[in-house]
Amino acid sequence: MKNNEKQVTHICLIGDDPTANLTPIIDKKIPSDRVIFAHEEHQLEQVEQLKKVIQIRGYKVDKWLIPTTFNTEEIKFNFMQLFEQEATHPSETWLNASNGSRYQILTAYEVARAYNASIFIVEPKYDALCWLSPESREITPIADKIKLHEFLSVNGCTLKSQQNKNGISPDLKAIGENWLKQADKLQTGLAKLNYLAQFTHGDTFISKEQDSAMLNDESLQWLLNDLETLELIKIDEKTVHFQNEKTRFFANGGWLEEITFSYIRSLSSEIPELQDDGHSVEIERTVNGKTIKNELDVVALVNNKLHVIECKTKKFKNGDGSNMLYKINSIAERLGGLKCKAALVTFYPLNKSELTRAAELNIFVISTAKLHKLKGSIRSWLISNK
Repeated sequence: MKNNEKQVTHICLIGDDPTANLTPIIDKKIPSDRVIFAHEEHQLEQVEQLKKVIQIRGYKVDKWLIPTTFNTEEIKFNFMQLFEQEATHPSETWLNASNGSRYQILTAYEVARAYNASIFIVEPKYDALCWLSPESREITPIADKIKLHEFLSVNGCTLKSQQNKNGISPDLKAIGENWLKQADKLQTGLAKLNYLAQFTHGDTFISKEQDSAMLNDESLQWLLNDLETLELIKIDEKTVHFQNEKTRFFANGGWLEEITFSYIRSLSSEIPELQDDGHSVEIERTVNGKTIKNELDVVALVNNKLHVIECKTKKFKNGDGSNMLYKINSIAERLGGLKCKAALVTFYPLNKSELTRAAELNIFVISTAKLHKLKGSIRSWLISNK
């Protein structure tokens, strides 16, 4: 419950952008104590997802069933009944016209004007309330209060787990930063390190034996020396003993995820709108009765928009790069559409056609030549999407 003298009921239509219904309600500077979700029968699950998040925060939630029809007169009469009911309620009524089909929005707008209700939309670009009525009211910024698990929940996903909630250790960050600075010199070594970390014997975390090419690869031996200095691995003649699964993961490309996440975490002091983050985030969603699982390497919630970052340290074979881009784009669309941005951080460069595809899909790419400026590149990307 907000500590506002002014009591306001938000009437919201259900549609493709559930965060537009949620964020104005949980902003304590925007008055509200109650929300009514106007929905069709098939949208009940979406309503329940929103209701769960909103009620946990202490707000009243009611539902209003609207007919599934293209007959605007029938829809208009339905909304007239709703606004007539609310006319007797002590709180003021606002219409959030950010969601719904076009004919639902136009009909609700017409009825709301007839009842002198305030009407707004949440503009995704500015993350603010833009007032349709009264027209003289200035744009109202929305505070960045929604958390990662709430954003995922209202978009039909469940956050199952995440790693490194407290950030990564200074030692691992130092290694990652050093490897980034030397990226152009370490390509052959990192490829071989990936191989050693990927193919270990069962649960022993012991690699296959290094062949002569590995033993003579200065960049690989330099990388192994870094890991051994911190006692993350132990070298026994030609084999590498990884300390545990976390160390094996770090050597098998996880280091790029962890350094990327550490930069996201550190940027929270520079970007006030960065409201939440996550590393190795496991999510679940149900599609046609089946449970679909995804893992997101690094995520940041900035200005109520989700930013998903995929990190790769392996070379893409023919077609793999484009497939990865389509996968990233598909996940981004499912997790928020216009309110989700995607990026790919890759140790090896994409080819020309893959870069063209990334541009078409609006996926920001940070590859080899830019890795030594990774933090600055991420910061610029986050700010440009605020």
